[in-house]
Amino acid sequence: MIKGVSYFGVRSPKLALMDVAHIKEAGFNAVLHTWSEEDLQYYYDTMKQIVNESAAMGLSVYVNPWGVGRVFGGEAYSELTARNHDMCQVALDGKPKVAACPNHPEFRAYMHKWIAAVCDTKVSTIFWDEPHFYFEKGGLENWSCRCEKCREKFRTKYGYEMPAELTEDVKQFREQSLIEFLDEMTQDVKSRGKRNCVCMLPPWFPAGLDDWSKVASLDAVDEIASDPYWERGASEEWVREKYRETANKLVEVASRYAKSVQMWIKAYQIEAGRENDLAIAVEESRAAGIKNIFAWSYRGTETLSWLKSDNPDEVANVFRKALKKQPQ
Repeated sequence: MIKGVSYFGVRSPKLALMDVAHIKEAGFNAVLHTWSEEDLQYYYDTMKQIVNESAAMGLSVYVNPWGVGRVFGGEAYSELTARNHDMCQVALDGKPKVAACPNHPEFRAYMHKWIAAVCDTKVSTIFWDEPHFYFEKGGLENWSCRCEKCREKFRTKYGYEMPAELTEDVKQFREQSLIEFLDEMTQDVKSRGKRNCVCMLPPWFPAGLDDWSKVASLDAVDEIASDPYWERGASEEWVREKYRETANKLVEVASRYAKSVQMWIKAYQIEAGRENDLAIAVEESRAAGIKNIFAWSYRGTETLSWLKSDNPDEVANVFRKALKKQPQ
């Protein structure tokens, strides 16, 4: 069984690797290191050391493009669109957003640069974290992207102007754009001898990537994952139902294409007294047959105050115990 946690925020190799050693001592055999635009620009040798020495400890190392272009999940800032406004996604309201468009050739060129840099380490798997078109909670109807590159590509494909409604053709176009983007990127990773894992947002978010089988069918994708995280105040029944539903869906889709499966457990913003939700999520994931389980993130995300759990120690203890428990 693969047991892991994500780790981020500490860029002192000495201190980061002390934590990584504790991760291994706690019984984990995998770690995910985040790699942002800032890391690529300013911390390359530092990140390479952290990744390589994590692998030297015997851990399987995943790396994700943390918040890169805001096309991927994560709390890291992106400055790609600040440097090149033409790269911005444009929403239905006509306003440019702080996310790069996956159809923009310069964003794709940047991602190939990112891949080349990260794959020149001892990373085992590139983790494509929540690839999506831009959206904001509370304004989901203001969909993206209607930039010139997308509208031109839509016009060429469908023979008419992209409508202002989220029609079936627009939905299909958004999804196919993400699939083509992922196909190009995962092929590059595979050519460099590394694995690919794609983590899909759960279906209640308008990511633009609804048909998970299209991801699983990509030749260079080795593993598919999801992260049906719950909001504060969600009931235990909600946690159980959504993790059961998502786990079964992942396993069914992956089995059709002979791909591996990974599940992510929420370990941030956990309210005091609700730590057992992690055990419920692990239980449902393992009941579906999933043997690769990670938590986001290390020690209840205690270093990132916005996401810090109320009782990080208890969150960490519940997750470790849940992984040790034999599945029913």
